[in-house]
Amino acid sequence: MLLSSTLWLSSCSGPADELDSQISEALTNDNAIDGTEADAIRALIAKEKADLADNKKTEKLVTAGGDVDETALTNYIKRTIDYRKLVKEGKTPTLALSGATASTKPLRLNVYLEASASMFPYDAPGGNGTFKRALNDVLTEFDGVNPGQGKTFVVNTEVNDLGLSLSQFFKQGNIFTVAKTKGKTTSTDFEGIFQEILSKTTGDELSVLVSDLIYSDPSLKGMSAQKTLDAASSLLTTVFNPYAQTHSMLVLKMTADFDGTYYSWNNVKQPYKGDRPYYLCLIGTNDAMQRLYTDPTYQTIRRFEQLPGYEDSWFFGRDRKAVTPFYTILVNDPARKGRFKRADEEVRARTKTVHALDDVQPDVTDKSLAVPVAVDLSALRLPPSLLTDKNQYQVEGKDNFTVTSVQTYSGTNGTTHKLLLSTKKPARGARTATIRLRRQFPPRWIASTSTANDIPVDASATFGLQNLLQGVERAYNPNNQTEYFTLTINLE
Repeated sequence: MLLSSTLWLSSCSGPADELDSQISEALTNDNAIDGTEADAIRALIAKEKADLADNKKTEKLVTAGGDVDETALTNYIKRTIDYRKLVKEGKTPTLALSGATASTKPLRLNVYLEASASMFPYDAPGGNGTFKRALNDVLTEFDGVNPGQGKTFVVNTEVNDLGLSLSQFFKQGNIFTVAKTKGKTTSTDFEGIFQEILSKTTGDELSVLVSDLIYSDPSLKGMSAQKTLDAASSLLTTVFNPYAQTHSMLVLKMTADFDGTYYSWNNVKQPYKGDRPYYLCLIGTNDAMQRLYTDPTYQTIRRFEQLPGYEDSWFFGRDRKAVTPFYTILVNDPARKGRFKRADEEVRARTKTVHALDDVQPDVTDKSLAVPVAVDLSALRLPPSLLTDKNQYQVEGKDNFTVTSVQTYSGTNGTTHKLLLSTKKPARGARTATIRLRRQFPPRWIASTSTANDIPVDASATFGLQNLLQGVERAYNPNNQTEYFTLTINLE
C-alpha cells in the first residue's frame, strides 16, 4: 500500500495534495487509519512542515515548535472528502492515530550488517568471537519469539540482501565471508543506509544497524577532518528530521576484539590488534519500540547490558509521557520530614495526584523539610545511572530545595522513581517548587568515545562519533531544550 501510494503521490502538485492523497489512500484501503498509516502521515507532515505551515488549509497541523498537532490532525482527517463520504454511507472510519489498536503480531528483526573493509577484522579467524556471539545472541532471542521471520542485509555503498537464512548465518565461520561480496566495501554511505532503514522500518519491524560508525565520505576527499565532521553532523540531522516524531533509535556501544587493518577517516591504513568499539543502532516506530521496552514477551531481549561486549547506551526519541510524566507527592512516605497535608482543593476535587500541600511546617527538631515525590520516568529510556544521579536534577523556588536522593520506586500509576526534595531553611507562605531533569548532550560516554584524530588508532575511541550522533540529537531536540521535563508542586 505504501509503495503504490508513494508512486501515486509523485504526480501530486504539492505537499497539501500529497497529504490528502495519503489520507485518502489509507481510508479507502480498509475504512481505517491504523498506527502505522498514521506514522507515515506524520512523517510526511514533518518532512513538508515548512510548506504546510504556509498553507492556510494545513497551517494548524504544525505547532509553533514544528511538531505535528495531534488534535488538528484528527480534525483535518475528519474534514476530508473521503472521511465525510464514508460517514454519510454509515461507514464511519476507525482512527487509531496513537496506536491504540496495537498490533499483536510478534516483532520481526531486520539486521543491517555493515560490510566495509574497516569491519572485517571484528570477526578475524584468530579472534575470540565476541562480535559474532553478540550478533548471534540478538538474532537468537528475536528468532525465539518470531521463528524464521528475521532478515539480514548487507550495507556499505548500497543495501543488499545477505542471501542467508538465520541458520546459515549462524554456521558461518566468518560472518563477512558472504557479506564482503555484496556492494562496494571501500566506504559506507550512512546517508543512504539510515534513510533506507528509517523508510523501510514500519509496523511490527525493528531494524538494527551493526557498524563501527566511522564516517568517511569519498566525495569529501581532500577536506579537513573538521569539515568532514561537520558534514557528518548535518547529514544525520537531515536524514532523521522527517522521522523524529514517528521513529526512535537506541544506540548500544559494544566492544569486541579487532585483528587486521584499521582504515582511518581519510583512508590511511594502520595494522591493529586489540579491543575496538562498534555499535548496534536499533531503530523502530515509536509503537514498536514501546512494545520492546514494556511487553513481557521481550523482557529477555531488552536486557542489552547482558550482551557480550556491551558497554553503554543512549536513546533518541520523543514521547509525551517523557515531557509530562506522571508525578505525585508521597504525603505519608517515611522519608518525609516536617509536617504537611494534601491541599484541601485537591481533596475536594478527588484528583489522583498530589501536587499541592497545605499547612507546611518544618521539622520541630532541626527545622528542616523533606518532601518525597514519586514520578514515572519509564518513557525517558535513559540509562539507570543517569536517572538516579541526584546531580542531574535542579529545583527552583523560595525554599532552596535540592534533590538529596533518587531511588528506584515501584508505586501506583506506574511510578518508577522517588525523588527526595530537602531544605534546611524552608520558606513561608504560598510558593512553588519547580523540578527539572537536565537534558545534556553528549553524555559522558559518547564524549569520551569520540575522537577527531584516529591516527594512530585509539583503542577506545571512534572518529567523529559525537558529531555523527549530535546530528541525530538535533533532529530530536530542534529547539535545544535544556531539560527533559518540568514538574511543579505548590506549598502553603
